Amino acid sequence: MKQMLMTPALFGLTFLAGQSSSVTPRAASLEDVVAEVRALREDLRRSADTTLRAQLLVARLQVEEGRIDGLARQLSDTERQMRDLEGARNPWLSQMLQEFDKAPKEPGAPDMFAGLRAQLDKIENGDPALQERHASLSRLLAEEQARWVTFNAQLEALEKTASAPKK
Repeated sequence: MKQMLMTPALFGLTFLAGQSSSVTPRAASLEDVVAEVRALREDLRRSADTTLRAQLLVARLQVEEGRIDGLARQLSDTERQMRDLEGARNPWLSQMLQEFDKAPKEPGAPDMFAGLRAQLDKIENGDPALQERHASLSRLLAEEQARWVTFNAQLEALEKTASAPKK
């Protein structure tokens, strides 16, 4: 029984001794060390460049997100004002003004309902300033979202190159 256990153990030790004697460590030359230091420097430079680019892109993304949030809030407020204007329509008021217009007026008398007519016209036809603001904000929001998408794509590309296996 001892012989059966000893034979594989001796065989394994002999194999390991033969392997260690056949591999002799080679002393690194000065050129090898210099080449390795240069490669490490290049890796550090590339890593620093990648880190800086990533930080800049993240900062740009955050700025774009702030702009997008602000524009979205302004657009939402403008849409709310347009809905409020739409909700202010009052057919009874329009009919009342039409009845007053039918009545004969004194020549040279000021129109007491001029302000009301202007408001009613704004309600009926929409506020051109609000409509222009809505269109402008919608355009700006789309532009900022496109910028955000571009920065995000650049950041994802940088992430892929940073996580790619080194050759």
